[in-house]
Amino acid sequence: MPLISGTQRNRGRPRPSSPSSSSSHAQPKRRATRLPDYEPPSYPLDNVSRRELAELSNNVDTRKYEEQLKQSITLLTNNVRDINDRYVKKRHELEKFRKRQRAQSEDDGENPETRQRGRAEEEAVMRLREAVPALTAECESAVRNVIDLRVELEDGRKAIQDTVRKAELERANAVEEDQEGGDNGATDEDDDLIMRNTQHGILGPLRILKNEREKAAADYATRSLEERYAVDNDYIGFKRLWWDAVHSVDGKPLPDASRWFTRNSAGGDDSGDDEEEDLVIAEEHISIYCPLSMVVMEEPYTSSVCKHTFNKPAIVQFLRSQPGHVAQCPQTGCSKEISVKDFYDDQVMLRKIKRAQAEKERQGEEGEDEDGVDIEDSTLQPRSIKAERARERGNQLLANLKLDPEEDDAI
Repeated sequence: MPLISGTQRNRGRPRPSSPSSSSSHAQPKRRATRLPDYEPPSYPLDNVSRRELAELSNNVDTRKYEEQLKQSITLLTNNVRDINDRYVKKRHELEKFRKRQRAQSEDDGENPETRQRGRAEEEAVMRLREAVPALTAECESAVRNVIDLRVELEDGRKAIQDTVRKAELERANAVEEDQEGGDNGATDEDDDLIMRNTQHGILGPLRILKNEREKAAADYATRSLEERYAVDNDYIGFKRLWWDAVHSVDGKPLPDASRWFTRNSAGGDDSGDDEEEDLVIAEEHISIYCPLSMVVMEEPYTSSVCKHTFNKPAIVQFLRSQPGHVAQCPQTGCSKEISVKDFYDDQVMLRKIKRAQAEKERQGEEGEDEDGVDIEDSTLQPRSIKAERARERGNQLLANLKLDPEEDDAI
């Protein structure tokens, strides 16, 4: 169905005026000219035609469409984050309210006004509980559809490139066969055209392009959901942010991608045999300090190759100082080679850092209220010998590269 119907396209246009009463003869109606049927080419494309065909793969409108698809992914991801954040926040506030309500009822008895407020909070949470999963599922389905459209766009661009390449092969084969064949025995011009078309096996760009697109679509249709989306960076980013919003309070780790499309994983909840494994993984310490500059990461930048995270200014400065802008990951014990193009802005890590800082401030305020002494949070204040050695190593690494260890804060 077209985005704009014929009625809408004609809306606002002046209607043709009716024939004047003074006209003695009506204008004769023009018959629509019927286009001839498509005929495949008898000769391969020339250089100009092949060059014009190649330019289609870099069409400006196509790039704009790709940007719109990318923006759609961003908006859908942010929407899922926001609605789940709101639901989790309201649910957490309701739990705290219930605790205060129980404590108050034990001391002073149940207050009718408080009870009424509690019911209102419960109704709000129940409405979100019903709406948020459905909205999340719709957004998740939309993300998959957008990814499918992006893959179709990429396959279409590749199909055009393959069409150009195969059109060049057709021309090269035709020239070679002409040179080797010599006199083909044709008695007139029509016989010569038929013989050329049969001998050279020319499909033409339209048939080649159609074949390439059909082949790519058939290959994509045979892939499983895991093969289509679990390895796609856009979907991975969407899934990580969605999961972090749902489990921002309990800190439950994201399951392996092989379990994303199982029956029990749709709502972000897993149960059964993997419960104990998840509890063990949840205890893993996540450092919020950059391994290079040893400062709290304000712009976490994560490598898609080795999954290690650095502060963006520090790792970019480090890699730009390396030959070819490629180097071994500076994280201790990692031997992967990385480059700037392998990194992405890690919104999930940024959320974790902000939550850790907020928790540290909350604990600090509680500590001051109790005895006037600030609480030293081991997560945010690394004082161990190992952490100090890591800081020294990072500073020494930057110093050896003739980079300023303190410059990271100024970038």
